[in-house]
Amino acid sequence: MITRREALAIPFATLLESPFLFALDDSDPTRVFTGELKPTDVRLGPPRTLNGYFPFIVPKTKEEWAARRKLVRERVLVSNGLWPLPEKTPLKPVIHGKIERDGYTVEKVFFASMPGHYVSGNLYRPIVESDKPRKLPAVLCPHGHWLNGRFYEATDADAKKQIATKAEETMVGAKFPLQARCAMLARMGFVVFFYDMVGNADSKAIPHREGFKDVQAELRGQSFFGLQTWNSVRALDFVESLPDVDPKRIGVTGASGGGTQTFVLCAIDDRPAAAFPAVMVSTAMQGGCVCENCSGFRTDTGNIELAAMFAPKPLAMSGADDWTKEILTKGYPELKELYALHGAEPKAAAKARIQCPHNYNQGPRELMHTWVSQH
Repeated sequence: MITRREALAIPFATLLESPFLFALDDSDPTRVFTGELKPTDVRLGPPRTLNGYFPFIVPKTKEEWAARRKLVRERVLVSNGLWPLPEKTPLKPVIHGKIERDGYTVEKVFFASMPGHYVSGNLYRPIVESDKPRKLPAVLCPHGHWLNGRFYEATDADAKKQIATKAEETMVGAKFPLQARCAMLARMGFVVFFYDMVGNADSKAIPHREGFKDVQAELRGQSFFGLQTWNSVRALDFVESLPDVDPKRIGVTGASGGGTQTFVLCAIDDRPAAAFPAVMVSTAMQGGCVCENCSGFRTDTGNIELAAMFAPKPLAMSGADDWTKEILTKGYPELKELYALHGAEPKAAAKARIQCPHNYNQGPRELMHTWVSQH
């Protein structure tokens, strides 16, 4: 074994990595471990990327899952800089510019998710033919990485292609698929809040994929993803505060990056009653933007387990010809198993349309409309 004098000569960083010292290797006096022994440090292995394989191992009992769920939730909150949750300062919402459409109205909205930072979006409301006020169900709609965010408009050529491949049936739906989701929900009787990702549409104070990249932000647990997640929490606060909304009947649905926002919000907040994250839940690619990732977020977890955090509440999802195309065989069976563990297997559903690329087109929208109406 090494002498005390020799031990004192070992660099402090080496001592931190190897608290249990072994005899030095005579062939290489810089080695602390002899022979084939190596430190049990995961950082010595190959780096993990977002394009790896992220399976979900279902716990054997409800008690095991409860403990695991608590651990993952705390990790999500800590990595997002939301542990403990920041103070919920007054939203001071401004709702203005109402326009009337066929069976629904649309209004502009902005509110302060924190002092000096604003969330913007559109509020869709059904036109209710009744003199008696009643509380309506609501759906929170984050959007993903579509050009111009909630203002996305496909070209005529792209819209015709969507119709030719049967992804859409009408030019209106093909040109405005994100707005079509909200308009139909409003016609069905839901209040809908369609809000901007940071750096999109009316939210331009911080450009998308910029901000919080320096050491100071990292040391303070601040990230672009954490801000986006907090905006989703406050968007839920806003919808819950509306006088015509039943706070116990609020669903959440988004696609792509909006799908990430959907299952992350539902993983840390118990208020949503139903969730539909589209084209994002998979064992494959885990999200390629800083609005979907931050330091420590995916430690020992992945999108399947993050979506599973919503169990046993109603959870459905869609797949497409992208990284979610294997959802029916990789991920969804494990989700069904977890829901069965809670006696709630019918409350988990998935559908994949492999002939369609990454999208929130008519097929997934119709599945979502049916799902939120049911639940």
